[in-house]
Amino acid sequence: MLELEPQATSHAHTNAVTSHPKRISAVYAGRAPLQSAFLQSRWDYCQPAHGMIAQQLTESRCTSSSCAHPMSKRQKPERPLLERLGGRYLGAGKFSPAAAEDPIHVLNPVERAGLLRVTRGAVLRAALAGAINAAATGLGALFAAHVLGHEPEHATWQQHVSYWGLFGVLALIAAVLEIAYLYWDGLRAVRALSLVAGLQLDSTENLDVRYALARAALELPNPPDVTFGVNPHREASRFTLATASLVYKLKVSVTNFVFKAFVERAIGRLATRSVLAFTAIPINAAWNALVCWFVLREARIRVMGPSAASEMLDVIFAGEPAPSPALLTAVHRALGAAVVRTSELHPNHLSLMRELRQRFGEPLAGVEVDDTRAFLQSLAQLTLAERRTALRVLTVAAILDGRLVKRERRLLLEAYEAASITPALDHVELLRKAFVSGDPILGHELLASAS
Repeated sequence: MLELEPQATSHAHTNAVTSHPKRISAVYAGRAPLQSAFLQSRWDYCQPAHGMIAQQLTESRCTSSSCAHPMSKRQKPERPLLERLGGRYLGAGKFSPAAAEDPIHVLNPVERAGLLRVTRGAVLRAALAGAINAAATGLGALFAAHVLGHEPEHATWQQHVSYWGLFGVLALIAAVLEIAYLYWDGLRAVRALSLVAGLQLDSTENLDVRYALARAALELPNPPDVTFGVNPHREASRFTLATASLVYKLKVSVTNFVFKAFVERAIGRLATRSVLAFTAIPINAAWNALVCWFVLREARIRVMGPSAASEMLDVIFAGEPAPSPALLTAVHRALGAAVVRTSELHPNHLSLMRELRQRFGEPLAGVEVDDTRAFLQSLAQLTLAERRTALRVLTVAAILDGRLVKRERRLLLEAYEAASITPALDHVELLRKAFVSGDPILGHELLASAS
């Protein structure tokens, strides 16, 4: 098993996870000033401020701390309606999260059993909802078929219009009811999952985590906005993004069409309208179960991410209490490059960005932190120890979203080559699996990703 080893650090950062291991709010302890900066960026008029808050206010409005002009750009967009409603649901009610002596990202046997129970129940309910919707849609098709007469193949176009109008209304009602139930039950399952893991969702410090979990439960995409200077779509093809979105949305319809054609071809004349009307039952049930499993897996990863980010940075920077400006620039760019290569700003990446800025401050002015080429070129200018530190941060960024896509692997290989360090992709994959499984990660295991 992997576990983070306690290592002494000389910087002033307090390891909140050690003090209150099962509360993710402790991970953000002492970050109220930074969060205030983000809230102040929504004000209509500038206010005098100092330090980091003044810098962020200045960048978001004007160059004068006494500016009296209303903010006209870089205003944080309002959250979508579904996300707001989901976040309110997750934060409502009484909370009694499970207590344990280990950090949130490390799952003990009791938590594993609880998470498995929550996941199994949600998956079974999702499959049942899909089967009921498909059955109701099939019954609707048979009911609407009466308008076609006794010989549907000779029906007039007016009869066909009536059939599709009636069937469409019935199918739409069934689909809306199914989606509404799946959304509600998904939010309920995510809420139960977070309580089992020990996450205090009603805490104001966990506001961003709460909305990230709401997006996971409702299958909403992560915001594509430029955040902390990182544009997730900087290297992405719009055509590829659009195609991927279309394929995902058509997954059920295409699968039902193919399965229905297979059934019709397999049983020939026995494939009556009544039989074909219900072929979607197993497909809908299977898709719902699969999607629900992925939703809860993603929610679990988002619950564990901030805690893991904090502890992993403790280990990585134990030997670098006062990183050089060149190293800090490379570290910020490593995280930005990981986001760009996945074309998505994962909530755990956002937590890692905030953690870095809380410890070491903002990147140098004028630095493009999402420039992958600049990151790779800068590695050769660092010392060997600094190159290892930058690669370890890149490793953490690569595993914190729970996946290691092809473009990320290519980035890691390019970074290893640019840093003249032996590649350790297999080891990075082991770290990813350990994190996703909730296994403890030893300090020397994390450091071995760049040795």
